[in-house]
Amino acid sequence: MKPGRVYLVGAGPGDPGLLTRRGEQVLARADVVVYDALVGKPLLRLARPGARLVSRAQWTGPTGQRRIEQALVREARKGLTVVRLKGGDPFVFGRGGEEAEALLKAKIPYEVVPGVTSAIAVPAYAGIPVTHRGHNSSFTVVTGHEDPLKPGSRIDWSHLAKTQGTLVFLMGLKTLELVCARLIRAGMAPATPAALIEKGTTARQRVYSGTLATLAVIVRREGVQPPAVLVVGDVVDLRKTLRWWEKKPLTGLRILVTREQPEHDVTPLLEDAGAEVIGLPAIELQYSRLGGETFLKDPASYDWVVLSSARGATWFKLRMTESGLDARRLANTRFACVGEATAGVLGVFGIRADLVPKNFSQEGLVRSFSRTDLRGKKVLLARAQEARDVLPQALKKMGAKVELWDLYSTGIPKDSRQAARRLFAQEGGADAVLFGSSLAVKNFYGFFNPAQRKKWLSDLVVASIGPVTSKAVRAQGGRVAVEPKKYTFPALVDSLVAWAQKRKKS
Repeated sequence: MKPGRVYLVGAGPGDPGLLTRRGEQVLARADVVVYDALVGKPLLRLARPGARLVSRAQWTGPTGQRRIEQALVREARKGLTVVRLKGGDPFVFGRGGEEAEALLKAKIPYEVVPGVTSAIAVPAYAGIPVTHRGHNSSFTVVTGHEDPLKPGSRIDWSHLAKTQGTLVFLMGLKTLELVCARLIRAGMAPATPAALIEKGTTARQRVYSGTLATLAVIVRREGVQPPAVLVVGDVVDLRKTLRWWEKKPLTGLRILVTREQPEHDVTPLLEDAGAEVIGLPAIELQYSRLGGETFLKDPASYDWVVLSSARGATWFKLRMTESGLDARRLANTRFACVGEATAGVLGVFGIRADLVPKNFSQEGLVRSFSRTDLRGKKVLLARAQEARDVLPQALKKMGAKVELWDLYSTGIPKDSRQAARRLFAQEGGADAVLFGSSLAVKNFYGFFNPAQRKKWLSDLVVASIGPVTSKAVRAQGGRVAVEPKKYTFPALVDSLVAWAQKRKKS
């Protein structure tokens, strides 16, 4: 069997948006992904479905690196495509060079996919340029965690202390006090500006500023946790005016999105506002090929088709196509959509929505239809099997002949309950949660028992898309902090941003 190929991929410093396009491409076709502890879950979700995810945490101790190299060789010899996903850049204190040598020795084809190194990106997110024409023209990257097997330090502290450039120390939290002391002892001024950046480029980023003489005391008092990057030099003072990341309205917030496939809509909006987004689907939609036979036999006989969701519009068109029908059979049929997103999907198929309510809900559709004569009209309502009956009952009272078509059903994703509990118990939890439906609310709160709700969810900021969803939140004992006037996800994000800006001012 021909050997597979190993890709040594830099995952970047933490923000999933900093992964390179090439890194995303190879992740999408990997059979095995061996990842570092600091690699975030959003990046692991880019791996193709069915890929085996292996944490390097299982290989620890003095022989850990050797065992990783053996695993890469072993998996590649099976003919598999292997991605070694490493924080930052694989060749910047990532031991990627050692792994490349091991692969070369074993005659395994490999490729290096560079990543954005934390040595540059983390200071940048803190508003600290590592070079600046008015301050310096060079920077030096130094490990703060030398190989413990080395017989003493091989770092030339005297040279570092005399350099006029910026010093960036990676993985140096445990040795921070020693590093500062050695620089001062080597001749660097104790008043030299210094900053330690904790969990840089993520929602948990914190920056601690001081001098070589004071920073270690500040950091010890604050209880800083790794990973952390130390920056030393005059450029640290530029942070006072250049700190752009903290100025984003949602910076510092981890936000749960309970929608299915949230990356297609609200995630970019939230990330642009500075949030760290965690996808935790509370609903799984399942397309049904059953039902709708009467409509599909004679679609032209229907006066109205009502679509209650964007996904429903997609599956409505799919079912039409599967039945050999197209929009020409609906030339005299009018369409009503619950909201702009649903109407937008319908428009992609060349069908214009005739009725879209101002308030995107079943109640909004009822109010819009109240101005239309439906007596004797034949109306098809294509919806989820578990949908509320507010709309069909109201249309019947208006005199319409309503036919229900359950285009899809809803369920609970099998892994979401465990993922939700693990998130709050082991991974730091979240600051806020976005709900787009009452069913998502019910399922999400159902992931936790009463004691867990009290412990983990009592301070969770809830952003609800509309009154019906908010009512469901309150029924579960939650408190709604954000509800937009327009029931769309972009409006929900805007309202959350306004809430966060108001909170920062208070």
